[in-house]
Amino acid sequence: MKKWKLAIISALILSIIAFAAYVIFLIMHIDDDSIIPGKTVEYHTKDELAELYMQNKDLLNTVKNNVLSSKQFLQALNDYGEGDFDISYQGDKQYFTDEEWADIVSVFEKLHPYMIMVERKGRPLIFYVVCGTQKQDSVTKRTYLYWFPNEDERIYHEKPGIFPDGVFTQIDDGWYLIEEMSSR
Repeated sequence: MKKWKLAIISALILSIIAFAAYVIFLIMHIDDDSIIPGKTVEYHTKDELAELYMQNKDLLNTVKNNVLSSKQFLQALNDYGEGDFDISYQGDKQYFTDEEWADIVSVFEKLHPYMIMVERKGRPLIFYVVCGTQKQDSVTKRTYLYWFPNEDERIYHEKPGIFPDGVFTQIDDGWYLIEEMSSR
């Protein structure tokens, strides 16, 4: 009789452990609705990002133009009211046609950015791609790919306090690489 009780209790404990392991597995592998999983976001050096831009120049310009001309996306930007609005989740598909969305997804697949952003903050629209972060010791490095609609906006963003640690490098008409290093 004791062996039966021990076998039942052991089976019960093993079932609970197996169920807990399954729940932990599901939690760790839940799709958080990102366009690409967060673990695939990549940091790119200035040179790597410049090369990626050149390889994907037409695609990036198409996505920029589509994002900045999407009435639904611009309405969401207005409704948000905070100044910056990102594209990083599957739910953002609602603002674009299927073809436009496929191009956006292509940018994520080819550049592995954290997000695509549009900034206004009371100024003309700015389009940019936020790449990953690299931490080395106490230094954090970030790279961005920015498109400015005019020279005044680029100059405004280079002012201290706007982009305090950014180094701007022009790579094409309106397009800039921005490297940022900060100590923390």
